[in-house]
Amino acid sequence: MSNISDDIIWRYLQGIATAEDMKALNEYISASPDNKKYLFSIEELYHLGKWKYNEEDKINAAMQRLKSVVQPAEVSMSLHKKEKKQTRHLFMWTRYAAAVLVLMLIGWLSFKGLTSEDMIKVYADSKIRKIELADGTKVWLNKGSVFEYPKTFTKDNRKVRLDGEAYFQVARQTGKHKFTVESKLMTVVVHGTIFNMKSYARDTVAETSLIEGEVLVESANDDSKIVLLPGQKAIVEKNNHKMVVKETNSIMDGIWRNNMVPFQNATIQDIAKVLEDLYHVKIEVRKDIDLEHTYSGMIEKKQELEDVIKTLQNSIPIKYKIESDKVLIEPVE
Repeated sequence: MSNISDDIIWRYLQGIATAEDMKALNEYISASPDNKKYLFSIEELYHLGKWKYNEEDKINAAMQRLKSVVQPAEVSMSLHKKEKKQTRHLFMWTRYAAAVLVLMLIGWLSFKGLTSEDMIKVYADSKIRKIELADGTKVWLNKGSVFEYPKTFTKDNRKVRLDGEAYFQVARQTGKHKFTVESKLMTVVVHGTIFNMKSYARDTVAETSLIEGEVLVESANDDSKIVLLPGQKAIVEKNNHKMVVKETNSIMDGIWRNNMVPFQNATIQDIAKVLEDLYHVKIEVRKDIDLEHTYSGMIEKKQELEDVIKTLQNSIPIKYKIESDKVLIEPVE
């Protein structure tokens, strides 16, 4: 495949690509190294807000497709007079359909211009991503996260949206230029600070750990508010939207951005669950293994799960078996 349409690239960047789109993309980037470089450059430009879908061209193309339907209907009217009444209905319906589609397109573009024209959406699918915002704020996105931010901030406020986990180093600005992170379960408001926020839409809890400075945490569906101090974590539960505050090792909560996996008073079952999520594999812990002992520390995330388990064996008395569809963790006898 020598080229690929902007439609497919746009759906890919928006995260709505179909299976056929992904097949076409894979064929495209496999065809030549230049194709791969081109696609990746488009993705980088998109995340910087410099590559946009050409809506005007798409409207023109849509109108041309409608004309290809309308014109044959007109020809059909002259060629088949005995079906004149039925054909007239078809022609009128097609014209109405064209008008409705144009109105929908105009309405969509107006809505887009009002709400998201200057918003950039970044996906961290398979790797940790680092972003620097227009105000100098640095953001690290954990895998599986989606982050939305404007190309430029307004004078009164700096608002971004998060579905996932992110580590923030917010640039301090003079005056009342608040930095606000919104998510499904909680909102965090700061002036300049360092914190870690974890709020996946699919999870039942959201949490924010403060590392440096001061933040105001608000529950999205409740009046609960709390000002966090360094070393504190605010947790909001999905079922009741109530907020609780706990002491935490906040530096450990954000260590993942360096490909480090922290454990705090974790059992081997807790560790296995984290590794399952990281490596997308089933890990079975044998029932007779010691679950009273807990472990604290951190390990480096490596390319292969087996290398991580071997590292764990230096401090945890376990052995393992890798089977076709799972990993079995057993005690050392």
